[in-house]
Amino acid sequence: MDDVSETDRAGVATSSRGVRSVGRGASAEERAAAERSRTAFARFRTAAGEGHPAELGAVVVPADASPRVFAEASLSPNTIRAYRSDLRQFARWRAGFLDHEISEPHELEQITTAPVDPAEVAAFLADKANAVLPDGGQRYAPATISRYVAAIDWEHARRGHTPPGSTPIVRDVLKGIRRTRSVPVRRAKPMTLKALQTTLLKIDVADLQTGALGTRDQALLLFGFVGAFRESELTALTVDDLRLVDGEGVYARVRKSKTDQDGLGRIKVLQQGANPVTCAPCAYVRLSRLMAAQDARGEAGLFATLTGASLAVHVCADGLGTDRLPPSTPFFRAVSKWGLFRNTGISPTTVGKAVARRALAAGLGEDGWSGHSLRAGFVTEARNAGATDVEIMNQTHHTNAATLQIYDREYAPLVRNAVTRMRL
Repeated sequence: MDDVSETDRAGVATSSRGVRSVGRGASAEERAAAERSRTAFARFRTAAGEGHPAELGAVVVPADASPRVFAEASLSPNTIRAYRSDLRQFARWRAGFLDHEISEPHELEQITTAPVDPAEVAAFLADKANAVLPDGGQRYAPATISRYVAAIDWEHARRGHTPPGSTPIVRDVLKGIRRTRSVPVRRAKPMTLKALQTTLLKIDVADLQTGALGTRDQALLLFGFVGAFRESELTALTVDDLRLVDGEGVYARVRKSKTDQDGLGRIKVLQQGANPVTCAPCAYVRLSRLMAAQDARGEAGLFATLTGASLAVHVCADGLGTDRLPPSTPFFRAVSKWGLFRNTGISPTTVGKAVARRALAAGLGEDGWSGHSLRAGFVTEARNAGATDVEIMNQTHHTNAATLQIYDREYAPLVRNAVTRMRL
């Protein structure tokens, strides 16, 4: 369950799903009861297999799983969802629906997406490549169309059919689309160290109403930048994945990632910073102690810990205190509209929203910011500091140095550029 926006309603109500909601006029007891109700409902959703990946954790298959179940487990849940969404688009096209037309699930029940003649797949791709927006721009980028082919190929392969993407007609059509319909990729704006410092200084970590959210977001931004995390990696972190090492910083174990689907796991080190504002271990200690205080003593513990909190002094040497969090608890937890931590983790989408919201509040504008801005900012700063490919990849966990060249072209074009050697 992600962060809840503020409402102006008063009193207590019950939603259609039986979850209590409260407004500004509710008493402290009613607010606490609503929090317990929401938490219980979130646990029910997790047990039922609902919720976002951060809530669900690792992929679990039954003891008597079929080969097909294991085959699907070879891909991440996000990839499976993306493929199925793309296959629905293909089914809609086969059923004759236009992009702007609404289709009901029962209208697609009899539409198969495999096996399909490669010529029909090629026609689908061409149709998408020719689709335009009201302003005349392309509706579908070549990357999106390529993803459609990947989804269709996956559906064919798992059903024992030859993937259409391997046939000459589909390959040639896709190649032609890439050559004639290419558009510049809109990449996330990198949050450089200066921008990060500006953003962090605008976060209030002592306010009784917003301090919990501020403390979490401050840690979220620092972890994302210093650790060069992907959004999905951040939201998957649990308390047990993090360890404070005296004199070094925080060791963060990434159990599974985009480039480690087998879950072998790797360690990222969040080094201590000279400036307490940008010291990731300090952010780790603040957030850990704050969540533990609420879990142990409720609102009173939370408010007592928030009182006097400051980013101006180092706290990383103070340790985690006597109150400890359960090992399996998500480290980055959702925050309710009442400013209390929930027991459920945040989603990758929440990371991007937090970055954009905090950047806007710091006067950095609202365009171009996303969760990837933190990772892009790390690579940009590392390049400008003269870091080698190997040094950067040790933290980003990229498996191909060629990927870093994308960052060079987009964010640090003067790095390793011959023009800097010319006496202009």
